[in-house]
Amino acid sequence: MEKLKDILMKCKSCKEQHEPFNSLDNWCKKIDCQVAKGMYLLEKKKAKDKKDWNKHKSKRLPVLYPKKYKSLLQSQINLLARKIDANFNYLCIDCGKPYGKQIDAAHLHNSQGNENIRFNLHNLHSAKSDCNQFSSEHKVGYRIGIEARYGKEYLNYIDNELPLEYKYLGLLDTEVAEKLAIVRKINREFDNIVKDLELNSIDMRSYFNGLIGIYKNN
Repeated sequence: MEKLKDILMKCKSCKEQHEPFNSLDNWCKKIDCQVAKGMYLLEKKKAKDKKDWNKHKSKRLPVLYPKKYKSLLQSQINLLARKIDANFNYLCIDCGKPYGKQIDAAHLHNSQGNENIRFNLHNLHSAKSDCNQFSSEHKVGYRIGIEARYGKEYLNYIDNELPLEYKYLGLLDTEVAEKLAIVRKINREFDNIVKDLELNSIDMRSYFNGLIGIYKNN
């Protein structure tokens, strides 16, 4: 086998042949070439550090912008609630009429002031946009609709027990993006998921709450 000292390599700086320090050394021993080598390695390290930082920064985005990601998570949870109700051909929870152009996922307990259950599917039922956003009788109609569809026991659960069951939102800012990815996947695959589920609307809400993992059984 040819010995390293017998191998000549072309210097990366001055292009002259030289005996390398090791098999990976492309720089000769001249001072100028060693300075060039130092500058080259420094720029290479800077490029690596920048790449590592960009990778690290992308992972930290959910931490840097938790409000934005919570809003996106709420939109996807709302979409899932609407998909569940559409699966059972339910009409507006407030008035019992067809939805019209826009369907809302209406909170019984408003998200502002009830942060603890804002993402809970039991607190979200499909309603006409007019009923949800513009009707002064929204909450009255909502409760009447829940009782008519599901009975007094379920109305009492979501009206009184649900806020006490989950007294705080145990969701870290670092987990928001993770949950967002889960709900997006559920929404994409919703039809395939539910086709083999023999669940009513209430149990389906509990099932998906469990898959998402924000609200774990106490």
